[in-house]
Amino acid sequence: MKRTKSGKFIEWTPIFDIKNSGYFAGVDNDGNWFADTAEGLKSLDEGGGIGILPILEMTRAEFNSYLNAKIRSSDLKPDSKLSELATKIMHLSFGISTYWAELGIEWLNESEMDSDLKNRLNYLIENKMYSQKFRHKAFAKIKQYERKKTST
Repeated sequence: MKRTKSGKFIEWTPIFDIKNSGYFAGVDNDGNWFADTAEGLKSLDEGGGIGILPILEMTRAEFNSYLNAKIRSSDLKPDSKLSELATKIMHLSFGISTYWAELGIEWLNESEMDSDLKNRLNYLIENKMYSQKFRHKAFAKIKQYERKKTST
């Protein structure tokens, strides 16, 4: 049991030790993701995602492997909104800094892209908000998404 920022206690399972800081990212029994912060647990929707951005320093394959192993070794449901966690981390990374955006774009698969994300990436590309490396990769992901969309 851990206290949330609002003071409510929830049953949760810590999954990721963030940079060996003693703070964790984890999931409750309903599959909702939280970050352990100095203020208590924060859901990803409450801004807890910023604390778990270091997960992006893993490769996507390492993330998937690590997460699947943790879920198998715990009492969690196998469908603990894993894709939701990855998607939220990527979306968040595109609004923080070049460093996080470049890690987030490496994680992005064209199958996870939707029109909202495409528009957001186009905005970042057109306004040159991030490095040229990021803009080129974002442009390539958008093109892959569009090709896949028209071929189906």
